[in-house]
Parts: sequence; C-alpha cells; structure tokens
Amino acid sequence: MSDAQPEPDPRARVAPAAAPGEWLVAELVRRGVDGVGPWQSARTIGDAHLADADGDVAVAVRRLVGTHVRLAASSGLLTSLGGAATMVVTAPAGITGLYLVSTRMVAAIAHVRGHDLDAPVIRSAVLVTLLGPDGVDIVARTGIDLERVSLLAGLRRLPDEVREQLDRRVGRRLTARFGRRGALNLVKLIPLVAGPVGAGADGLAARGIATWADVAFPEVRPTP
Repeated sequence: MSDAQPEPDPRARVAPAAAPGEWLVAELVRRGVDGVGPWQSARTIGDAHLADADGDVAVAVRRLVGTHVRLAASSGLLTSLGGAATMVVTAPAGITGLYLVSTRMVAAIAHVRGHDLDAPVIRSAVLVTLLGPDGVDIVARTGIDLERVSLLAGLRRLPDEVREQLDRRVGRRLTARFGRRGALNLVKLIPLVAGPVGAGADGLAARGIATWADVAFPEVRPTP
C-alpha cells in the first residue's frame, strides 16, 4: 500500500497574505467607502445628510463632520473601555474605529461635493487625506508639489502604477501609526482614565482630518 499523498489541487492553494499596509487600504476602502452590513456606505450617509439639509451642500458637509466626529469620539471611548465597538461593525481589529469613521466621513464629503467615489483618483485622495500633514510628505515623494497644484490635480497626472504605490505607502504609514500611539496605549491600562482620553483624542483627530478633506475636495459645480 503506497504512502504517497495525492497532489493538492492548485486551485485550492491560498494566495500569499497581502502586506499589512496593502490590506489596510483595501479594508478601509471596502468598509469605509462602500459600506459593509449595517455600516452604511459613504454615498448613502452623504445622500441622507444632503436630503436633511434640503440640498444645501455646505450645511450637509457641516453636519457630516459633526456626525462623524461624535462617532469617532464614542468609538474611541468604547474601544478604550474594552467595549465591543472596536470597529463599530465587526471589522478586523487591525483597523481602528477612528480610521473607519474618518474614511467614510472624507468619502461622504467628496460625494456630497460632486466627486465620483468610483474613480481611483478620488479613492486615493481619500486615503491621503487620512494622514493629514503627513500626507503632504508622502505625496511629495511622487513629485507632486501641493504648493503649486491641488491634490486631485496632482494625482490625476500620476501613472496608475505610481498612484497605486502611493496608496500602499499611505497604508504602511497608517499601519505604523497603530504602534506609535504610545501615550494612549499606556493610558488604556488605566480604565477610569482611558475612556475620556481615547474619546477626546479620536474626536480631535477626526475633526483635523475633516479640515484636510475640506481643502482636498472642493465642490464640483455643474457647467451651465
């Protein structure tokens, strides 16, 4: 009787795991822009806020920011207290509530202002915006001078492969941030202090990201 094992079906082989930064970018876009389960997409939440504002884009954007800043703060609070809202919805623990919430906020702002969320350039701009001032440095490495051109104009000039490399750099930088929140990580060891600190930091961070989004995504006015 032969001990030889049958050759496994090559179709059943598992593809190599994506690099952490690449995986993070894919998950933020999938969950933060397109929505998963009860977590509504950026389009849906943007349209709802625009309808509530009777079509007033400025009011809708202001309310979108307020909604997501509060959500980021509550997510930070519950995460710090060890609650079940590490991801607001059941997302992998590698993504923090802050970045999920902020991704949807930025994408919703872009959508309400008339930008196509299916366009790769717009999705790249959403990701860059999450980094705030750090995004300027990463974009500069591609040769884009944000003092001379807007983020969207600069990204549209990039070849697809260079823009995709930029997305991966953003993912790596965001991944690195998870390990750099040293003070907050230490504070989270003290439950009675952790909640307010986590909530305050995430709320402020989301508001800062909203400021960058306001610049990155000007309103697209229809041509007469």
